[in-house]
Amino acid sequence: MSGEQQAALRRSQRTSTLSKRKQEQLLTEQARLTERQAALEAKKKKAKTISEKDKKNNKAPKTPQPLPEIETTSDNNKIEGMGEASNLENAQIIITGKKDNKKKEVDNSHEEPAVKQEKKTAIIKLRIKNNKDSGSSANSKGKETTNSKGKSKAVLPTKSKKTKKLEGPKAPQYVPNNIDKLASTYPDNYWQFHAESNTGMINYLNFQYQLQLINVDVRDQGPITGMTLSSDGTMLVTFCNVGAARIWDTNEFKLIQKLRDTEEKNIDEFFVGKFTHDQTRLVVGGKLKDRNRWSEEDDDNHILPCPLKIFDVISGKVIARLEGHSEEVLCIKNIKYKGEPYFLTTSQDGYIIKWKLQEDWTTLISKTRMEDGITCMAFTVSFVPNTGNRYFMAATDEHVRLYDFEAAQYILKLVQTFSGNMYSQYCDCAKFIYPVESLEEDSDDNDSAQEGSSKAIKKLSKQKSAYLITRGVEILDAEGGKIASRVNVCILHKLNFPTKKGGLFNLEEIRRYQHKDYHSNSWLIKISSNGRYLAAPTMDGGVFIFNLKNGQVTGILRDHDDLEVRDVIFHPWKPLLFTCADDGCVKIYTYSFLENEESNEVDIEKED
Repeated sequence: MSGEQQAALRRSQRTSTLSKRKQEQLLTEQARLTERQAALEAKKKKAKTISEKDKKNNKAPKTPQPLPEIETTSDNNKIEGMGEASNLENAQIIITGKKDNKKKEVDNSHEEPAVKQEKKTAIIKLRIKNNKDSGSSANSKGKETTNSKGKSKAVLPTKSKKTKKLEGPKAPQYVPNNIDKLASTYPDNYWQFHAESNTGMINYLNFQYQLQLINVDVRDQGPITGMTLSSDGTMLVTFCNVGAARIWDTNEFKLIQKLRDTEEKNIDEFFVGKFTHDQTRLVVGGKLKDRNRWSEEDDDNHILPCPLKIFDVISGKVIARLEGHSEEVLCIKNIKYKGEPYFLTTSQDGYIIKWKLQEDWTTLISKTRMEDGITCMAFTVSFVPNTGNRYFMAATDEHVRLYDFEAAQYILKLVQTFSGNMYSQYCDCAKFIYPVESLEEDSDDNDSAQEGSSKAIKKLSKQKSAYLITRGVEILDAEGGKIASRVNVCILHKLNFPTKKGGLFNLEEIRRYQHKDYHSNSWLIKISSNGRYLAAPTMDGGVFIFNLKNGQVTGILRDHDDLEVRDVIFHPWKPLLFTCADDGCVKIYTYSFLENEESNEVDIEKED
């Protein structure tokens, strides 16, 4: 038998099989139609009997009220608003397809016919008969609502007025009295150290108070992407993209510990980290890459889910891993909310995760991923002062967003988004600051600096507003692709708190800080402030010092190579300033009159 003959035979067999199936289906449909007609005749007789009884008793028969139309998907024919256990025994169902407008009546004694896959939606009308002996029909009315796609849908009528309607969690509201009580019960400690705290922190940076570079060797084998200080200021940790965290003594600037996950089989890169409150643990985050797999899209090793790694500072061993982010971890905060320990992390995957821990800061109790459905990248977070850590601001995408920390487990935990005319590409850093002087335009300049500072501090402790500094990245020029389309700036904002329950926060722009030589159009750069000055790193090895009050540049640090400066930190109780960059070095500055060794002086511009 030739190949064509075999193919013809197979086609004939398939045709025969299909014909048999069609015949069986036709017979089944005929049987169902016969049964359905018999059922309909029985129903008519029953209805006629009831009508005759009503006539004898001088009662008019009650007609059942139709239910509202309910939208459903054709995949499983489930009715929105009703669970699987809904009682449909006495329901007569009419299904209207999208392509075929003919109505098919289905008897409840048989299964519902399968709806074709190509039909996207079907409209189901239920006519529920009376289950009670009295013969009264359901007369509840459906309530029409609108779903997220803007389509009209309905809610099934309830059987009893006492039945509660199921609703999703409500959006968290700002309640001034509750927040004030929370802040007084759990006061934050973010503003213990600032330029006027008299703790030895760097206060002035201008022509009279110049800085010098300390001659020390603090470096790593690759770019240093971040730094952090211990709470007592005695240890500085640097995070390097070769998968190492180095701990340095801040008195003699000697290396006292090196942390590396020796059991990790893939490639580690460390970006950020924080000490726990007792300083015995260090939680580190960054990037984890597959050693054996290459990504053409990233032009790098394929990225893996990026965990948090908790190191024991003494032994240098990893004692815990927290899994949750699918991409690079960009920020870590360790806080206590209502006395309980938490980590809060952001990631390039666009998610912010809240990790609830036991008192050892190691054992995970639960984690909550904040999903707002719109954030693409989450960079840094900063908690709103005087709210008991209830609210925090996050630098996400090209703007900042305000979140409710407590309500993170609910659907509506995103409080507000502040866009405005900030940045065209990314807003990658946002920090609340504690200004030691009034930053308003109409401030009283007649007061002395010390008196003005004390008044400002006293006022800030009672105010219902807070100051926020942001920096960001602009879209590159379309022609050359090398120059930013807009001037790089840092922006000072004022966040005004709501004055009544359910009110909204308001973010207003106060001032912009910029300079013709300030070029910072590279993301993952952090800014810092001591309350009087703003330290803003650049992408060409410099750090600009801006006066917060008048916006003038009072100093420019230029000691790194011509690469991105990633982070800058003011020491809380020593006259020290730390900077780190992609050249793998940490530069440490102090007042020139305190440093006797020869070093390169900072380029200082006079301040009016």
